[in-house]
Amino acid sequence: MSDIFDEAEEGLRHDRWAAIAKKSAPWVAGILGGALILSLGYWGYTAWQGQQMNKSSEAYDAALEKAKAGDAEKAKADFQKVAETGTAGYKALALMQLGGLALEADKPAEALKYFDDAARASSAPLVSDQAALKAAFIVMDTGTFDEAKKRLEPLIREGRPYAALAREALAMAKVQNGDLAGAKTDLQLLSVSLDAPEGIKQRAEATLAAIDSGAATAAREALKLPQARLPQQPAAPSAPASAPAPAQAQ
Repeated sequence: MSDIFDEAEEGLRHDRWAAIAKKSAPWVAGILGGALILSLGYWGYTAWQGQQMNKSSEAYDAALEKAKAGDAEKAKADFQKVAETGTAGYKALALMQLGGLALEADKPAEALKYFDDAARASSAPLVSDQAALKAAFIVMDTGTFDEAKKRLEPLIREGRPYAALAREALAMAKVQNGDLAGAKTDLQLLSVSLDAPEGIKQRAEATLAAIDSGAATAAREALKLPQARLPQQPAAPSAPASAPAPAQAQ
């Protein structure tokens, strides 16, 4: 008798699972179908992204070759196209190249905008911080110490890829601004930093020696403050041709 009951219970259990399977079949099919669509969509997007990256790479390399050949105008036009249509990484690189071309043409304000745009275009610190550092260098030459400091300090934080270069730049900005004590602190940190490249450590030690010997004052006079390196205003039309242009205020 127990065998009969076991067989009956197994039959009922089989019927119950069959009913559950029949009810859940549409849901299972829908889930599997959705997973398949998502997989195909991801594959398609990845393939499209790869194609776009290849196109951006080819366009960037072509522009770079024109720049190397000295054809600045055509290179600029091609870099502009990459900056407008390229993937994020190549867009940032193209904007930095445009910034470099603007600097060669003695257009620091235009270059600054390109570098700022490049820093915003990429989420990769190796690219964005490089662009931000180039922008900070321009501000050191054409802006105020406070503006340069504001740009450099975020790049000095731990883990940033160009922290040592940014700290060195900030020290130089402090020398330009007459803050030799602050510059010495930054340079001393650099000279013992485990993360700083050897070349930067050596420059830091040499600059520290120059400050201690009093040579930094002479160097500061040679460099002048950032404001002193702005283009001279043209003389008034009525001034004699031989008259020197008025000196910039320090």
